[in-house]
Amino acid sequence: MENTRINELEKIAAEVRKDIVRMVGLARSGLIELPLLISDVLVYLYWEEMLLLAGSPSRKDRDRFVFGAEDGVPALYAILARRGYYEREQLWHYMRLGAMLQALPDFRRIPGIDAPLVTSGTELAIASGLACSLRKEGLGSRVFCFLEEKDCLGKDFMLEAEMCAGYGLDNITLISVCKDKAGTDPGSYPESMGRLKTYGWDIFETDGNDFGSMEKVFSEADCGSGRPAAVYAKVSNGRGLSFAGDDAPKIKMSMETMERALEELEGKTNG
Repeated sequence: MENTRINELEKIAAEVRKDIVRMVGLARSGLIELPLLISDVLVYLYWEEMLLLAGSPSRKDRDRFVFGAEDGVPALYAILARRGYYEREQLWHYMRLGAMLQALPDFRRIPGIDAPLVTSGTELAIASGLACSLRKEGLGSRVFCFLEEKDCLGKDFMLEAEMCAGYGLDNITLISVCKDKAGTDPGSYPESMGRLKTYGWDIFETDGNDFGSMEKVFSEADCGSGRPAAVYAKVSNGRGLSFAGDDAPKIKMSMETMERALEELEGKTNG
């Protein structure tokens, strides 16, 4: 990937983070850690990897996206707005009574949402169902399932993962995101990825804040190997905010905190 394109994606991601902070701040509800952590990965997927057209959100040959990171919903909303699925004005009404954008996305109401976000750990089952349906229809579309790594260890998840490998669903890609921790050995996979590998999945690792790394890894994962692919993406704290590190899970986005955060993000963008 050329440096000019990397710079363009970094600028888009910076604007997405501003939108996340502003929408959560105006709503005075929600935490900002996970949305900020996953913003780069989502920008890469929506601008570089997935076949999508905001003007035709229901076209049959589009790629499908199943999002299962409940606490990261503000990031998905900000991405869809920046991608043109709806006006950014919708973001400033987040969580208001009657607004389109609520705590959990309504796939019947919001353009660009392909599946319901459920809390029972069945996201991979939904994704595999979509993948099977696309295969039966003879479509070359892919299905991307986005989860936090901690949600990739449940019994139901592992049963579905084994079935995906058994059916050879190579049109499905799992993105498992995890906060990078100091002292973690490069190339070391968590237990969930190890188990997927034993089932027959292709396993890849990427830096979820490095667009060049993501391009390389996703090009390798999209190789039609006859096996489903899992991309383990490590993401870093903060993403531009000095106070959004280890204490971020405890921070509620008040108006004062929002203004402070936006000042920092504006400074980094213009610096």
